Amino acid sequence: MKLDLTPLLNRRVPAIDFNFNVDVNEVPDACDLPEDISLGGDIEVVGRITDNDGYMTLKARIRAPYDTVCDRCLAPLSDISEFDFSRIVTLNSTGVDGLDEDELLVVKEGGIDFDREIIEELSLELPIYHLCSEECEGLCSDCGKPISGGCTCKKEKEMDPRLETFKKLLENMDK
Repeated sequence: MKLDLTPLLNRRVPAIDFNFNVDVNEVPDACDLPEDISLGGDIEVVGRITDNDGYMTLKARIRAPYDTVCDRCLAPLSDISEFDFSRIVTLNSTGVDGLDEDELLVVKEGGIDFDREIIEELSLELPIYHLCSEECEGLCSDCGKPISGGCTCKKEKEMDPRLETFKKLLENMDK
């Protein structure tokens, strides 16, 4: 979505508040999200652009629902990623010293379009590891079912055959 900045550029207002949704399917060349992540809806963007004597800053709060699977038991799960997004808004990218190109949004035709930047930032903000719960025990190595749910395998741990003699010694000590 293109955000019109002409009132701010003409110094009619000191700030512009905005609130919109980003549909990832409509963003051309959208940044690759991790392959196990799918967005569960539109990305909500709420923020403000302020002008301090020609120095414009954009600050926004991003909220994106997503679906994935638990990394231990592969159960489906849904979550929401929320993070702050800020950039310097400039009329040209050549006159800003000390700032990386990724920190800038360049005004084109009186406005800015930063949907792609939001999706790129989202891909960086998503957690690397997903768990359905901290107590998740994962999958059984024998049957492949979730240990805390469908596994009916013998719960006794198998002993390394090389340690059998130590087991016999311990049993003899208990007698």
